[in-house]
Amino acid sequence: MRIGELAALVGVSTRTVRHYHHLGLLPEPARRVNGYREYRLRDAVALARVRRLAELGLSLDEIRDVLADDQGRELREVLEDLDADLARQQAAIAARRERLAGLLAGPDLHPDSTVSPDLAAVLRDLPTGDSPFGALDRELLTLVDTGADGAARPASRSCSGR
Repeated sequence: MRIGELAALVGVSTRTVRHYHHLGLLPEPARRVNGYREYRLRDAVALARVRRLAELGLSLDEIRDVLADDQGRELREVLEDLDADLARQQAAIAARRERLAGLLAGPDLHPDSTVSPDLAAVLRDLPTGDSPFGALDRELLTLVDTGADGAARPASRSCSGR
């Protein structure tokens, strides 16, 4: 079969097949007299395997490593690592959604609502007068609250500027 037939059979584009050849994920098949690649069933199986691993979320480098290991010993490790990574992502997303639900359940939203709950409590207690230093303190505290988990981060002495 030709490249277009192989690609259609597995559900990828011909460009993807060529890219996988370029990266070494698929071996170059024999060529016909007219220069066209001649794919066989084993090429379709190999391409389908690459596609399934990519759909699971493996990077192309990880796929290359897995395919290079004839006995598949590394596949279990790679898939376990991927599963653990997905579990961490799922937990992080659940935590973000919980925080978002808490924000949306509140009666009124304002810019300070998006900071961590601990920092929001601190900002509520700060005076909101016309003091330029008070405004600067609020901005610096908000800047410090940049942790990925939503928790307030303590300011370092070098950030205080005083």
